[in-house]
Amino acid sequence: MPVLSPSVSPPSSSRGNNRHNRTHSFPAAISQVISRQLHSNPSSKKSSKYAEHSKEDTGMGSSPAANEQQASLNGQKLAAREPSIALTTGLCMCCLSSLRYPVSIPCFRCTVCQTTNDVTPVPSKPGLTIASDYVNDLVNGEYVTEDAYQSVEDRIVAVFQSFDGLSSSFSNGKKLTFSETGLDFGQISKFYKFVLSSSQQLMGLVLKSSEILLKRPGRILSSPSDLKFLLIILENPVIYVARSSQSSGHHSTILKRLFGLISSLNANCHHYLVNWFARLPAESFRAKVELINSFTTHRLAKFCSSRDGGVKIETYGADWRIRAAARTLSLFFAANIQVSKVSTSLFYNTLVDYIDITHDFDIWEKQGISSVGPRMSIHSGPLHTGSSNSPVGTAKSSLTHDNSSNVTPSNFTTFTFCQYPFYLSMGSKITILEYDARRQMEIKAREAFFSTLNYKRIVQPHLVLKIRRNCIIEDSLRQISSNEMELKKGLKIEFIGEDGVDAGGLRKEWFLLLVRDMFDPLNGMFVYDEESNYCWFNHSTFETSDQYFLVGVVLGLAIYNSTILDIHLPLALFKKLLGCPCTMEDLILLKPSLARGLQQLLDYEGNVEETFCRDFVAEHDVYGSIVQVPLVPGGENKPVTNANRQEFVNKYIQFIFDVSVSRQFQPFKRGFYHVIGGNALTLFRPEEIELLVRGSDEGLDVEALRSVAVYDGWGSGNHAKMSIHEIEETEPVINWFWEFFANMDTSDQRRLLTFVTGSDRIPATGIANLIFKISKLGDDSERFPISHTCFNQLCLYRYSSRQKLETKLYRAIVENEGFGLR
Repeated sequence: MPVLSPSVSPPSSSRGNNRHNRTHSFPAAISQVISRQLHSNPSSKKSSKYAEHSKEDTGMGSSPAANEQQASLNGQKLAAREPSIALTTGLCMCCLSSLRYPVSIPCFRCTVCQTTNDVTPVPSKPGLTIASDYVNDLVNGEYVTEDAYQSVEDRIVAVFQSFDGLSSSFSNGKKLTFSETGLDFGQISKFYKFVLSSSQQLMGLVLKSSEILLKRPGRILSSPSDLKFLLIILENPVIYVARSSQSSGHHSTILKRLFGLISSLNANCHHYLVNWFARLPAESFRAKVELINSFTTHRLAKFCSSRDGGVKIETYGADWRIRAAARTLSLFFAANIQVSKVSTSLFYNTLVDYIDITHDFDIWEKQGISSVGPRMSIHSGPLHTGSSNSPVGTAKSSLTHDNSSNVTPSNFTTFTFCQYPFYLSMGSKITILEYDARRQMEIKAREAFFSTLNYKRIVQPHLVLKIRRNCIIEDSLRQISSNEMELKKGLKIEFIGEDGVDAGGLRKEWFLLLVRDMFDPLNGMFVYDEESNYCWFNHSTFETSDQYFLVGVVLGLAIYNSTILDIHLPLALFKKLLGCPCTMEDLILLKPSLARGLQQLLDYEGNVEETFCRDFVAEHDVYGSIVQVPLVPGGENKPVTNANRQEFVNKYIQFIFDVSVSRQFQPFKRGFYHVIGGNALTLFRPEEIELLVRGSDEGLDVEALRSVAVYDGWGSGNHAKMSIHEIEETEPVINWFWEFFANMDTSDQRRLLTFVTGSDRIPATGIANLIFKISKLGDDSERFPISHTCFNQLCLYRYSSRQKLETKLYRAIVENEGFGLR
C-alpha cells in the first residue's frame, strides 16, 4: 500500500518526478486488480486451498503463540506463490497528488480530489456539438413544447459531459495560435444568457454536466487544443454571480476542479494561457481575477479561528485548492505584467492580512526562496496583435517550467503566500520588511552586547553618525564607509555642535538634507529632464563610485528605517534594482521628447533610411558637446532602415538605461543591497519599492488627515485626558488650523505637509499611517494675543515668502502662542 510522502521530489523531465509529490493510498483499484489476477491464476487457487487446509489443521484448541507462528509461516509461503504486481507512480491531473497504481489499469481515481485520471485516453466518439447556428436558433426560436425543451436538455447533457463535444463547440473557424483560441466568445456568452434566462433547471443541468466533465476529462491535458473546454466553462456567468453572494462557495466544487486542472498543466499550455489571458478585454480580465481571489477567500475562511481577541488563519498550507487557485492567478498576474489590464492592487487579498504573515515568511525562507511575481519577467517586445503566431512572451521565473511536457512543481512541502506575493497587500509586505529589518537589527545589537562582554569594550547597539551640517555628504560618506558592517543597526544622528536626542526627528532631517545635496544638479551626480521632472544618472560625471555607493546606501537605509525621501527617480531605477528590463514606457516617463521621436520612427510608413538619415549611434550631451556613441560595433556605418528600426529603438533604450550608466549604477546597486539585501525585498514589485522610497502622490484628503491627527498637551491642563472631539470643541486654534489647511491650494498643502512630516507624499500604506502630531508647547501667553483673523494672516504671511527671517518670526509667534507641529 502506498504511504504519505513527506518530501518533494526534485524537478526533472519525467512526469513522476517533476511535480509536487504527496503520496496517498489507492486501495480500490489495487484490490480489484489483485482480486482479478488471483482468481484467474491457478496458483492462487492452490494458495487458497492451502490456506483453508492450514486453518483447519491449526484448530481452535491450539495456543495463540502456535497460531501466530503458523500464520506467519503460511503468509510467507503464500507471498512466495502469489504473482508480483507491477506498480508505478503517477500524479493527479487536478491536485498533483502522487499516487501509486498498477501499470495494467487504464485509469485511476485520486483519493484526495476524487478526479478520475485516464492514463490511456478515452477513445473519441463523434457526437453532438453546439455551433453558432444552433445558438442563433435557440435565441431566436421559442421552445414552448415539452419535446423541444427536452431536446435542448439532451443536447446540453451530451455536449457538456463530453470532452470532444464541448471542445468542438463554439468554434469560430480560426486556427489555434498564441493569439487565437479558436473560440467564438460572443456565441458562448449568447448561449449562457439564453440558458440563464430560460430556467434555473436548465442552468443547473449545465453546471452539473460541467462538474461531471471536470471530474473526468477522459485524457491527460497536454496540448493547447485540450484547453478549449476549460475556457468555455470559465465563461459561465453563474460562477461570477456567486462570488458576490453570501454563499460564495456555492460553486466551489466546479471552481476547485477548474483551477486544479488549469494549475497542473504543462509549461507549453501555461504559455498559451498567459498569451490568451493577456488579450482578454479589461472587464473580463478583472472579473476572472476577482473570481479567483474570492475563491481563495472562501477557502481561507474555513481556517479562521478566534484567538487573543482577534481573528487568525492557520493550517492552510496543506489545502491543495488554495495552491491551485494561487497557481492559476499567477498566470493572470504574468499576463498583467506584459499587458497592464488592472492595477496590481486588484490581486491583493484582504483576508491574507489576517494570517500570521511573519510565520508564513519564516516557513518560506526555511523551505527555500522562490516566489512568483516580483521578479517574474516576460521577455519580449510589445504585444503583437497583427501576427497570429506572436506570443506575448516567455514567462521565465520561479513560476516557469522547463521545456518538457510536464509541469514543474514548486519545491515546497507546505504552501505559503510568500510563494505568490501578489496576494500580499502593501501593509503585509511592509510588515514582513519591518520584521526582517527588526530581526537583523536585533542580531546586530546582540552581537554588540556579546562583543562588549567578551572583549571588554563598549560597542554601540545603534549606528550613530556624527555629522557637520556644512559637510554633510563628506561626513556621511566617511562614516558609512568606516561602518559598513554596522549599517543594519538602528540609525541615530548627531549634528556636531547641537544639543538634542534623536527620537526620529534628527534622522529624518539628516535624510532630507543629505538627499537634497546629493541630488542637487550642481553636484553633477544626476541630471534632470525639465520636461519630465525626473533625474537620472549623469553618465559623464567625474564623481567617484563611492558617491553612488552612498546614494544606494541612503535609499536602503530609508527603507530600512521607514523613511520617505523627497527624490525624483523614475520607476525604471527600481525595475533595474529588481532585474526587470526597461521598455519604451519607461523612456516615455524619463525622456518624453526622445521617446516621441523614436516612436515616430517606428510608426513612419515611408522610407526610413531616406527620411531620417540615421545610423546606429546614440547622441548625448557631455558638458555642452554632443557626443555620438555606436550602439553596435560599426554602428556609425550601419544605416537605420525599415527592416532594422525596431532593433535600433531597442538598442537605444538599452543604451539609455543600461550601457551608458553602468559605471554609476553598479556601485549604487551594491550600496542599496548592502543595506537591504534581505529576502523580504524579493516580495515587492518595482512600483511597490518606489512607493516605499518616495511615498504615494495621491491627492491629500484633509478630512482623512484630520481623523488620524494626534493632539498632545491640549485641554484644561497639559496632562488632562480629553477626547479628540472635546479638544476640537474647546480649542478654537485647532479648528482654525484645519479650516486654513482645507482652504489652501494643493501646492501649499503639500508644502505644509513637507514642513510637518519632511515629505509632501503619503506613506505607501495610505494616509491612515501618516504621523501628524499637533502639540501645545506651553500655556497661552498674553504677549501675543491671537485671533482667528491674526492666525490666518500669520499663516498666509508664512507661505507667501521664502525668507528665513519670516520663517523664524512665524515659528516664534506661533510657538509663543503655544501652537506647534511635529
